[in-house]
Amino acid sequence: MRSHPLRPVLLSLLLVTSALGAQNSAVVDEGTFTVSQKGAPLGREAFRIVRAPAPGGQVYRATGQSALGDTRVTTSLGTDSLGVPVSYESELSLKGEVTQRLQGRGRPGRLAILMNTKTGESAREYVLNNGTLLLDEDIFHHFFFVALALPRSQLGAISPRIGQQLRLQLEELGEDTVDVGGKPMPARRYALSAPGGTTRDIWIDAKGRLLKVAIPAKGLVAVRDDPPR
Repeated sequence: MRSHPLRPVLLSLLLVTSALGAQNSAVVDEGTFTVSQKGAPLGREAFRIVRAPAPGGQVYRATGQSALGDTRVTTSLGTDSLGVPVSYESELSLKGEVTQRLQGRGRPGRLAILMNTKTGESAREYVLNNGTLLLDEDIFHHFFFVALALPRSQLGAISPRIGQQLRLQLEELGEDTVDVGGKPMPARRYALSAPGGTTRDIWIDAKGRLLKVAIPAKGLVAVRDDPPR
């Protein structure tokens, strides 16, 4: 497939982000989710989120591996201190064959995503305004960054794998409990609502760590296997 002119720049940025994450980084959260669909087991997702110092503040790096049915996805997301994306890479495999790769880089107010599939390459640029987050399709640990957006009632969301950018309403639904590893844990529940009525519900503990995600329109529920440490 023909090389895209953005590729060398994207790769360089991802290497820089990786180096930043390796220096004086601190683990913010890590764990695994068990994912079900319509009540039946579907798969698991493992993740790790670290925070590292950077010029002018700090950066986050979230890495994950997801296995849902026949689909495998690996991701690496770099953000600023508010969760706004500065880099992204993702590889999706279906039945053992890589079918999609994403590479992304940010600049002030913009995020450029290069998508590589079996049919070729394409590039798209997204607008980063008012604290836009990257919430890739069915990647549950990305909802960790919603806690950084509180107490805003609206936020932007980019789903690069399906090429969507939405404005979401963020509503607090109050106190709740989540059964994590057989232990009831206190949480606050929030609803992210998109135009057209699609809703994603998330449960966050008092330290901003993600306990549970539900996407009712897809019948998907992801719950942590063990309490955060």
